[in-house]
Amino acid sequence: MNSNMFHQRARDCLRLAAECPDLYAREALMELADEFKQMARQLEADARTRTRARSRRRARREDAATYRQPAVR
Repeated sequence: MNSNMFHQRARDCLRLAAECPDLYAREALMELADEFKQMARQLEADARTRTRARSRRRARREDAATYRQPAVR
């Protein structure tokens, strides 16, 4: 599952809500669209967090590889 799928589901719900004559069903579809949007935003935020963490780990490894401790005598 990715955020694009949730965004698409939200758009589908909003399209159906616009076509729906029943007030309660329309409201339910709009709430469902909001939930899908929220899930998409959460997945995007999680992906950004993982990417940043991966970059920090890579930078630490590169720093450790270039740093040489002085020889102890």
